Amino acid sequence: MDGNANPNPGRPLTGPGSDPAVASAFADRYRIERELGRGGMGAVYLARDIALDRSVALKVLPPEFASEGSLRERFLRETRMTASFSHPNIVPVYSVEERDGLLAFAMGYVEGESLAERVRRLGPVDTRTIVRVLQDIGYALAYAHGRGIVHRDIKPDNIMIERATGRALLMDFGISRAASATAGAAPGLTRVGEVVGTPEFMSPEQATGDEVDGRSDLYSLGLVALFALTGTAPITGSSVAQIITRQLTQLPPPAATLRDDIPDALGAAIDKCVAKQPEDRFQGAEALVEAIDAAQLAPPEIPLPIRMFAQELQSLGLIFFFLMVMAWLLMQNARQFGNLNVSLPVVVIVAVAVTRIVENYFTARRLGTFGFSADDVLKGFRGVVSEHEEHRNRLRADPATVRRRRSTVRRSLIQIPIAIALMVLAFRGRVKIGPGQYHVSALHVTLAISGLCLFGVSLVLLIRSPFRMQLNER
Repeated sequence: MDGNANPNPGRPLTGPGSDPAVASAFADRYRIERELGRGGMGAVYLARDIALDRSVALKVLPPEFASEGSLRERFLRETRMTASFSHPNIVPVYSVEERDGLLAFAMGYVEGESLAERVRRLGPVDTRTIVRVLQDIGYALAYAHGRGIVHRDIKPDNIMIERATGRALLMDFGISRAASATAGAAPGLTRVGEVVGTPEFMSPEQATGDEVDGRSDLYSLGLVALFALTGTAPITGSSVAQIITRQLTQLPPPAATLRDDIPDALGAAIDKCVAKQPEDRFQGAEALVEAIDAAQLAPPEIPLPIRMFAQELQSLGLIFFFLMVMAWLLMQNARQFGNLNVSLPVVVIVAVAVTRIVENYFTARRLGTFGFSADDVLKGFRGVVSEHEEHRNRLRADPATVRRRRSTVRRSLIQIPIAIALMVLAFRGRVKIGPGQYHVSALHVTLAISGLCLFGVSLVLLIRSPFRMQLNER
């Protein structure tokens, strides 16, 4: 097959924001859909692996990686090494590609956003998320360090937060290096004295070009945690030289002084990570994770059956509210429709309610057969409510969400008198044709329905605030 030909006739080689040259070079294997991001270490594209029919993130490295022999060889060697990694908190590398002078690697596509994007979008994150990041990335680093690989570029942009689960994944081992040079390593593959990385998140020993080990990654991870706490990098400057100088001499502020909601144990763990001397830090990523576990900073995982049961009960509350309203309306019109005509729908409503209660009863029984006690279920419910409350706290801290809520409240308050006016007009438009009987024109029926709908929508928008706990959750 011609490498420059479109492998899917009738379908474009490129999507919005993609580079036609890149799409053409890799067209024999990948269909570029769109650009995901761009930085000093190259551009990342969402692509479709044609052979395996799956989405991948294709990172195309800057031209110097392909043109400079030592960088190219080191990159190929170490990326192929990380391609052998298999860990739930490391974004997998599928393959390394070379085409038309371009060097790229395909890695797993994570449905979510980077920690940097999360902070830019919502501001500083909650402590639960920071603990999760320290744990998940700690596990990933322990795995990589155990295989002799130091990442050397731990930063918010290289930590992905999976949207569905909240899991943190480490990506981009593109400038990683072996912790110690192997005996037969080619010249230039692991050189002492070269400085590669991101200055704002670089350890002192890495900034001076000294040999680094896993403790260097822990220093960077501590700076990432401080960034997540405040929304800004703790050590910055007007130039690379100034930032590096400050990395060597300036201590980051103690984590506990940055926010009031930081547990002492979490602050101590972060402060230990960012100690200037490697021997003063945790001596391994496992030690960091163990410290977090020992302090019980991480909330307990909520088992999936309990989480699903909690969702079922919340929906049951809404169903009961609806059924009660329907039953009340039918009873109010009992005289008009006749007792038999009313009793039949009420019986149906009661039957639906009883059926739902019985279903939830047997669901609760199944939890018992799975080994969950009543305390386990209640603890899970508290965890679900706690997650919802933390989500509401994030929304309260988001200026865009606050503005939208204020706009919704103003719009609803304007709509309610309009709805009442429409219903009054419809009521006055009736023509009495007999005792308790009225003729209503199509226009007035439309006004009545429009007024009722507008009133109902406005009332729901006022009651269901994203900042308040909902009735079914209570």
